[in-house]
Amino acid sequence: MSSKSIKKGFSRNHLIIMALGNIIGSGIFLGSGTVISIAGPGAILAYIFGGIIMVMEVMFITEMTIINPAPGSFRVHASEIFGPWIGFVNGWMFWFSGVLGMASEVAAAAIFTGLWFPGIPLGVFCVIYALVMTVINLKDARGLSIIESFLASVKVLSLVVFIVFALTTIVGITSFGGIKLLPVFQSANSFMPNGFRGIFASMIMVMFSLTGTGIIGIAIAESENPEKDAPPAIYTITITVIVLYTLSIFFIIYLMPWKAFSTSESPFVEILKRAGIPFGGDILNFIVLTAALSGLNSSMYSASRMLNSLSMGKQAPKKFLVKNKNGVPVYALGLSSVVLLLTAIISYIVPSKVFEILATASGFTALVNWLTISITHFFYRRKTIKEKPDRLKYKVPGWPFINFIAVAFILIVFATSPLYPGQISGLVGSITLFGVLIIIYGILKSKKIIN
Repeated sequence: MSSKSIKKGFSRNHLIIMALGNIIGSGIFLGSGTVISIAGPGAILAYIFGGIIMVMEVMFITEMTIINPAPGSFRVHASEIFGPWIGFVNGWMFWFSGVLGMASEVAAAAIFTGLWFPGIPLGVFCVIYALVMTVINLKDARGLSIIESFLASVKVLSLVVFIVFALTTIVGITSFGGIKLLPVFQSANSFMPNGFRGIFASMIMVMFSLTGTGIIGIAIAESENPEKDAPPAIYTITITVIVLYTLSIFFIIYLMPWKAFSTSESPFVEILKRAGIPFGGDILNFIVLTAALSGLNSSMYSASRMLNSLSMGKQAPKKFLVKNKNGVPVYALGLSSVVLLLTAIISYIVPSKVFEILATASGFTALVNWLTISITHFFYRRKTIKEKPDRLKYKVPGWPFINFIAVAFILIVFATSPLYPGQISGLVGSITLFGVLIIIYGILKSKKIIN
């Protein structure tokens, strides 16, 4: 499928903003509390390890999308290498990961709002935010990017301000009675109280905080000049995320006992509350709320576009091809949004675990796609060198060895995920979903229902 059929709308800055908006969200602002509670100060290493995997995946996606900036990005590329069955499975896995990511973001937004209105059920906020963000996503790509620019800027700025606040506290420029500097880096035992077991057990939640990178390939296909804009954009994106995440976790651990964090409240908010800054906790709670809504906003975009791409490839109902006057696939967006109603139901059943359940499930399904991307890129580069070497405008360094490293790292994350019992259901669920999608494809193919 040629990229010419897509309505171009993203500049380099738009691409950076959309990616940062999709990556930086509740995974770091809320999920980091879970990571720290499992890994202790060693969470710093967990985020660095996750960041390395993210960088490789982003480069893989970028190279393949510049070669062929088709709607659906890596779904189409995988189909070219392994056949339409993997495109079907990959596309639907991405969609499931996207809607689970949307669900976790809306659950996080409800949790943050619930701190101000504890008497109102979380499900009410889930429904309200789902409706509001669906209306926003009915705008075109440029309109969406303008809104996302504000939300993403707030997230990045809040992390920068927190880092500055923490740094000035550590060096003694500012002082707060409720905060004491902690000697967490004096020995291996203090830094990794749960050893490498704790670090690897926390990796799925870490990966969830980074898996928003899938939007990069989709957004590159809608960019004005993929060959020129994508390479510098991805370096800005990955460096920004890794630096902000690593420094934030470092300072969080330095300023507050790691055992004191709650998995149901943002560690950033907890630290400001402990510092005793007037309205500091409320202000930051509002900021992390916008972060969750930003993640929800861009996840809606990527999930609906993937459904639209599946429909273009005749692997989803034709209804998902229908677009409004702004070029938005309305039925694809509608289905993605309706799934959010399930979040409201889950929040009623297990309000204290809703975010963790959805986040780990999204992390697992996204990692399946990352594994496929790593393998696909290995063969895609080889195919391009033989058939269209002139299209190889951007090259991932270290090929093919970097692909082996990426696959090994992802398999390590999968293999060690049961170290945290709460993640076993997500692992089983993602593997089951992968198998079920293969069976569904076989059935639909045999009946000639899909192409």
